[in-house]
Amino acid sequence: MKKKLLIALSLFFAIGTADVSAQNFLKKLEKSVKKEVENRVQKEVKKHVNKGMDKGVETVSGNRSQQTSSQSSPAKASTVQSQSDDIFEVASSRVAVTELATMVEYGPTEGKLNGHAWVDLGLPSGTRWATCNVDATAPEQPGKLYAWGETATKTNFVRENSKTDKKPMDDISGNPTYDVATAKWGKGWRIPTEEQFKELLKYCSYTYEPCGNIYWQKFTSSINKKVIYLPATGYKEGSAKLTYPKTNGYYWTSTPSTDQYNTGAGVYAFAVDEGRMGHGGRSTGGAVRPVADYDVDTEIPADGETNGHKWVDLGLPSGLKWATYNLGADAVDQDGGHYRWGAITTYFKGDKYAKDDVQKDICGDARYDAATAHWGSDWYMPTVRDFAELMENCTWEWTQIGRRKGLKVTSKHNGKYIFLPASGEMNYNCDWDKLPQDINKKLYYWTSSHMPGWQNKYDAYLVTAYKDAACFNSKIRNNTGFCIRPVTK
Repeated sequence: MKKKLLIALSLFFAIGTADVSAQNFLKKLEKSVKKEVENRVQKEVKKHVNKGMDKGVETVSGNRSQQTSSQSSPAKASTVQSQSDDIFEVASSRVAVTELATMVEYGPTEGKLNGHAWVDLGLPSGTRWATCNVDATAPEQPGKLYAWGETATKTNFVRENSKTDKKPMDDISGNPTYDVATAKWGKGWRIPTEEQFKELLKYCSYTYEPCGNIYWQKFTSSINKKVIYLPATGYKEGSAKLTYPKTNGYYWTSTPSTDQYNTGAGVYAFAVDEGRMGHGGRSTGGAVRPVADYDVDTEIPADGETNGHKWVDLGLPSGLKWATYNLGADAVDQDGGHYRWGAITTYFKGDKYAKDDVQKDICGDARYDAATAHWGSDWYMPTVRDFAELMENCTWEWTQIGRRKGLKVTSKHNGKYIFLPASGEMNYNCDWDKLPQDINKKLYYWTSSHMPGWQNKYDAYLVTAYKDAACFNSKIRNNTGFCIRPVTK
């Protein structure tokens, strides 16, 4: 068989990859031989096609897969081309990107809410951090200590008098029944979540410094150089005196632990020059540093809503509608979730992603299309052809909306637009706090289109934006997490 295969290949490539007689010859080969020849043909075609393409733009040989999932609908089927459609052209599409003045002025970096001062550290989430702890009037004051989920302080911190110990709880941030920041400082203030503390650590440098007769941590933003201080607070268990009140900090988050016993909650603690996230018993007495959300209007005018998610009609020839924000986001200037290609769970929430044998376009298949899985059968990931249509029919401009830098994609037909934030990526090199890299710096979005052929079975297509152009690239599907912008008919 091997000898027969080599002879067949020699004849085939001697004749030429486009010769009809070679195609007839293939039909006479055994099934296993035919498959190998076809694979090698794809490799040769790809090599010749790539010669005429722009440098740096990766292309693909082969045909678009036709949607075969029983979960697809007639509406989605129109976005998946027939097998006869060649995707060489769409895979090499690119569009010029220009600069645009800031669309929304974010606002001041310092201010007050309900009489309490805040600082804007330039964090991607837009979170504003208070300058003092609850019950403090100056940054160096620790304030009072509270058991997790309680709004009144006490002298004896034990499990027997805890109001939340062993009680199944959701995140308490902003709930005045359990959130002491909201209860005491009013609407708009709340206990920070674990993710907000992680973001603080990600985008700030911190040092351990003396302040009078105590120590504190100084957090300096790597984005805008603004500063906050977290003073040593100590912590308290039982009715004994405070533990390490002048050297250690112990700050509650609003996030409960996920253990089966319901006895813990997220804590940020520091000692000397070391600070880290952890979990503590809910009955322990800890301090609270409130946060407030930004209130700048970043809403993009929408034309409709499907399954609770808004979309914009850009007047595209296909009639396709684009969502106003990313999958997993609540606003246009948020990243949402970062997903491996073919995975319906976010990058660090599970390891289920498309296997090598998923050799088809996954558009609309709820087993692999995260947009369909989470937003319903009317929503799905855009194909390469869908993004190519967006390139051809819209202008692409770098700008800023709210907290985020990204691309404003404006229709040439009706002037309406969507905004794609520069949401970076998740990969194995991300820090332990599991926040994405290159937020506000680099823009990548998955398509639903795989790269067919035996050489490319591990790859899928994504849209990449550079300083002056946006184009398609390929990426190994299972080792990097990118954002998804859903579409609907």
